[in-house]
Amino acid sequence: MPFVLDYVIIITVCFYLSNIGCRFQILNDFWTCLLPGLVSISGEWTDSELVMLMESIRLLHAELSQLFKIFSCSYGTLLLVFFVCCIIDVIYLIYLMIKLENVIRHVPLHMLNIQVVVFLMSVILAASWINEKKMKMVSYLRLTPISKLPVEVKLQIKMFLYQISMLESDEISAFGFFNINLNLVVSIAMLLMTGFSTLVQMKDHPIILALVNNTHIYHSNWENVYASNYSKNVTSH
Repeated sequence: MPFVLDYVIIITVCFYLSNIGCRFQILNDFWTCLLPGLVSISGEWTDSELVMLMESIRLLHAELSQLFKIFSCSYGTLLLVFFVCCIIDVIYLIYLMIKLENVIRHVPLHMLNIQVVVFLMSVILAASWINEKKMKMVSYLRLTPISKLPVEVKLQIKMFLYQISMLESDEISAFGFFNINLNLVVSIAMLLMTGFSTLVQMKDHPIILALVNNTHIYHSNWENVYASNYSKNVTSH
């Protein structure tokens, strides 16, 4: 299987991100189950019970945000290398397909470019989805009228808003070089165009010529080996 390491990275990253995102979603769903307006009703929930429940949600939200930050710090270097290698790979393969002129012939050899793009978008969309779920709680808190609420409930809402504002900047980043969100798509597109135009301008450079020539030789050898194995199999049958 080609790009085995890419599969391992994507599976592990998406697994952890989906788990964290689902937990944020559960907290959001739990908050919507609270009484409308956070007003206690006689015979159901008291103010103290509401405060305890809100505090539990707030603390769980803080723990999930901290877990999200730990994941970003742990996988930051890996994601940085992964994104850089994928971008370089896409730029070079697109240039190579055009350089070899016979694009139709070489399309099957470079269809894995689609896989690279899908992998990049999977990580970006997963990270953006978590940020959306994480900040969804802000809309719930701001839509709650607090003028007539008890002091304890008001305090919990203010503490929750302050906590989220402090953790708002904790997004998944590639070792601090850039945040992984939907804005990164535009940056990658611009980087691809810049890198490709640079390769076109340097097409006569000895290093680029040697790189293209070595790649062409590798593909020729690969085709010869494949043709030889295929002919042996046909002959044996």
